[in-house]
Amino acid sequence: MITIQSSIAKIRLSTALASLLISIIAFYGNDLLNRDGILYVDMASAYAQGGFEALLQYSDFGWPFFSIVIAYIHQITHLPVELSAIVLNVFLFVVLTDALVLVSNKILPNSRQVAFAALLFLCFLTLNHYRVFIGRDVGYWAFCMLALYQFILYLEKPSIKKALLWQVLMVLAILFRIDGVVILLGLPLYLFTTQSPTIALKQIIQFFYLLIAGALLAMLIAIDQSSLATIFSKIGSVTKYINPDNVLTHFKLNTDLIETHILNKWSARYSALILSSGLITMLAYKLINALTLGYLGIYIYSLWKHTFHRVTPYRKLIAYFLALNIIILLGFIFTEYFVSKRYTVLAVMCLLLLMLPRICDTLEKVWLAKYKPIIVAVGLILFVSLVDSVTHSNSKLYIKDVAIWASNNLPETSTVLTNNKIIKYYFNNHQPVAKISLTPSVNAYQNIDGYQNYDYLIILLEKNKSKQLRQQLTTMKIKPVFKLENERGSNATVYQIQPSK
Repeated sequence: MITIQSSIAKIRLSTALASLLISIIAFYGNDLLNRDGILYVDMASAYAQGGFEALLQYSDFGWPFFSIVIAYIHQITHLPVELSAIVLNVFLFVVLTDALVLVSNKILPNSRQVAFAALLFLCFLTLNHYRVFIGRDVGYWAFCMLALYQFILYLEKPSIKKALLWQVLMVLAILFRIDGVVILLGLPLYLFTTQSPTIALKQIIQFFYLLIAGALLAMLIAIDQSSLATIFSKIGSVTKYINPDNVLTHFKLNTDLIETHILNKWSARYSALILSSGLITMLAYKLINALTLGYLGIYIYSLWKHTFHRVTPYRKLIAYFLALNIIILLGFIFTEYFVSKRYTVLAVMCLLLLMLPRICDTLEKVWLAKYKPIIVAVGLILFVSLVDSVTHSNSKLYIKDVAIWASNNLPETSTVLTNNKIIKYYFNNHQPVAKISLTPSVNAYQNIDGYQNYDYLIILLEKNKSKQLRQQLTTMKIKPVFKLENERGSNATVYQIQPSK
């Protein structure tokens, strides 16, 4: 037993160090901060300077916990705010990969297969794609996975301490993303499948006493600090997803649109079926696509070549955990009518955990049999997946360089207008003497309004986009001052605005 625990400890340590290195390499090769990252960094700066009152200007966002943590890291370490955000992001990825190893250890029979699982997680393209993003999602993923692991420990040997730790982990997950409320309320119900109703009900109470006490405390704090309700306003948005009338009203409006503008009179009655099946198909495609072709290929090979008879521990629990995440995604997609791959990551990791026992069993057999063609093929898939996820072929450094040039060279007291948040961020980050504004138009990449009221204009034009804006630029009274572009023809240009005659 000591040997097994020692092996798992070594795998966890190696995985943590590898995850740390991959994140550092990813950030080192990244040109720009992502748009959401800019928002989080700006909010962290505001909180560090003015506390909760300063966050009121970001009340539309409504869930600033991630930025508050960044601000405290900045204040404690005296690192720049952006670097503090990167440090937090890197740390959370280490926590996430460690949590995945811990869960894998509960469902796989030996340390060799756990090592294969760790390798699969470290090279997973979908996961690594977000290593360069400053974002709160990784905190949500990490603490949800830790909560799942803690729930497994509770199933093995129930105790109030384990139930308490599960609640703490879920509260932390919710502080990163409000979506975790569904898991907080739903996962304990799994106990009804493992215990008699009486025992399950007693155990479920253990999973909610902290929640009840926390809700009462939150109400008292909210009464005393009314600004907190505004700053954490996203808690009210939960009702949008759980209110059937709201969902059904929007669904009816969209089915009516399909019925009247797309379908003919003989097919009109199928509008609800077409819309719902289309949304579900889109979600299924996102999930399958996020698993990546290479990993699906390895799984299909394991189904085709090797028999697998072992009963996987906690398979039903992970499937139930996946179902809760699917419910979250369905609630979102039937309310917002789109879904980003980023939102599917936790569900995709659940799918991968369900696939792991068969994949790792196959990899172990191939490794022990020294079947070199398959070893090389799997190694190549993992290597390509890892390299592809931490390298970037389309450089956007020109955007940052133009912003910095403008910040350093435009005259004092001059006013600048830009159509890009990233340009504004890097402009302000280099102690400018000029003042920059972001165009308020929602169609800033199609048309620029009110530019005559400024001295300079900084425009980002991406290849094959902004055709309307390109045409407008030819009619505007502007003179190019500085321009940079990448190999694909996208460019950022500083224009001096000519006075009207």
